[in-house]
Amino acid sequence: MNTTRLIDIPSTILAILVIIGGIVLFYVGKIAWIEFSFCLGVAAALIGGPVLLKAPSPAQAQQLSTLTETAQAHDTQLQAQQQQLGQVQDLAVRAVNSVTYLQQQVQAPAPVQPQEPVQGMVNLATMPQPQFMQPILQPIPQYVDYHRHWGDSAPITAIATQKIPTP
Repeated sequence: MNTTRLIDIPSTILAILVIIGGIVLFYVGKIAWIEFSFCLGVAAALIGGPVLLKAPSPAQAQQLSTLTETAQAHDTQLQAQQQQLGQVQDLAVRAVNSVTYLQQQVQAPAPVQPQEPVQGMVNLATMPQPQFMQPILQPIPQYVDYHRHWGDSAPITAIATQKIPTP
């Protein structure tokens, strides 16, 4: 059973009763402001006392400080590893770039010597090449709303200022 609940509940109820009693007595005029402030101090002590009892002991405080120091050490170690990882990634990118540059240098095209065409072969350089043609865009028709509804009996007349596209 949690013994702190047995202390918290009655002390909180008593603190509330002291505050209510002090307000009533102050309103009626039986006590002055100084006595009312004493009632508020007693209520604060009734609520704050159990909170102070819940404070960690020196041994617990030492354990908490050890845990925070360990967490900070892990954080600094993690940051150092992330920094090293960034440096390794930079080196890897540089290595890949230099390798691709060297491959491009090695694979430079050698001069091609012209060969005489063999009889029966087709020279592709002289053949007409198919050319790509840009597709012709068809205009999208625009519709004019004459604001007619089902059952309108007035004839449709176009306004002269409207520009209706003709196909």
